[in-house]
Amino acid sequence: MNNKKQSHYTVIDLFAGAGGFGLGFQLANKNFKVACSLEIDKWAIETLMANNTHNQIIIHGDIRKYNNNKKILDICPIKPDVIIGGPPCQGFSHASGKKDPSDPRNSLFKNYAQWVKTLKPKVFVMENVRGLLNGTNEKGEKVIDIITKTFKKIGYTVNIWELNAANYGVPQIRERIFIVGSSDGISISPPEKTHFLSTDKETPNANQEQLQKAITVIQAIGDLPKLKAGEGSEVSDYNCVSLSDYQNMCRFGATHLFNHVTMKHTKRVVERYQRIIEGQTLAEIPKELQVRKRNGNGELSEIIFSSNYRHLKPNMVAYTIPASFYSNFIHPTQPRNITSREAARLQSFPDYYIFKGKRTQISSKLLAQLGKDDENYLSQYNQIGNAVPPLLAKAIALRIFNYLESRTTDNQNKVYNNKRTVQHIPNKQVKGSR
Repeated sequence: MNNKKQSHYTVIDLFAGAGGFGLGFQLANKNFKVACSLEIDKWAIETLMANNTHNQIIIHGDIRKYNNNKKILDICPIKPDVIIGGPPCQGFSHASGKKDPSDPRNSLFKNYAQWVKTLKPKVFVMENVRGLLNGTNEKGEKVIDIITKTFKKIGYTVNIWELNAANYGVPQIRERIFIVGSSDGISISPPEKTHFLSTDKETPNANQEQLQKAITVIQAIGDLPKLKAGEGSEVSDYNCVSLSDYQNMCRFGATHLFNHVTMKHTKRVVERYQRIIEGQTLAEIPKELQVRKRNGNGELSEIIFSSNYRHLKPNMVAYTIPASFYSNFIHPTQPRNITSREAARLQSFPDYYIFKGKRTQISSKLLAQLGKDDENYLSQYNQIGNAVPPLLAKAIALRIFNYLESRTTDNQNKVYNNKRTVQHIPNKQVKGSR
């Protein structure tokens, strides 16, 4: 009988956003405790507070203000085992459109590294976009090499994981990299895949027959109440039984349904969406339903909307949910855009998780033009699209947990072996030992 008592591990979540990364660690194992989350955005902080059931410290602040050991320890006097977080690197993201290596947000990893250097966790996990692998700074230096050298310099062995969320039970194609560091010189391998895609080019692992098929859009959201454009409520009830194991998982612990509200669409847009659901492309639908120029007196737009009007096919895995997805995706069977809750399901958030702030937000540029810079916060859609999917985070957490447990066992064995060795050494050679 194994009477070994499992350890408890403390986690600090930097650039926490809506809390998806930290939630995954909490879902993975009761032995993980997210003790502190740091986030700059007001509405994301409100989301963290609304879901703070573990009495964690939530810091509303700019990480750049805590730029030395004293300031970090004053604000967060916690000794973590693990630090997680995803410093923004918009300048290297394909989703950002135009890449800009000089974007000041690209250097925020240095602030993350400062917390790692000060608090000395056993492990850190830093999430980012795949574009970071090929990104360069103004000098032409590869950013991934700069980041790796930064963490090696402060004493960490670094590995880079390239993971697709769909391979870990998330109903969405979402490829991200995770920079993982350990303080004891041991490389940490990525978690084994649990789900496979029909497009996977190689055998996921040796136990392929044990893998499940990737979760489809309809398996993820098919049970949610049907809504027309402009319908829904921030708090509502289920009106249909769950239809899949994934839906059962999302419903577990939820008494109500939150954030299931649709956008308002004109009749033309609804008809346009209906044609697309039926299989027509934007070019094939009648001209009276095609997209018109803004303030163009009815003229048809010449812009190719490559990221908008993407119909989520019921029996396929969803496209990547970006930070600004409110007009990107059409519901599989209903002529409207998806709701915050539907997007949260596609990101693998449980239904009890509440998102605060406005559902959508106008662009930062337009807010500035209107003199409303002080209202520039992350909408529900932004928060959901920015998040690390909790199920992916859970898979990562379980891998880190196994590593930490093996590390503890190894250290116990080393202590035991050292004690046996000391017994054979004359006392005068181990003066001061106990």
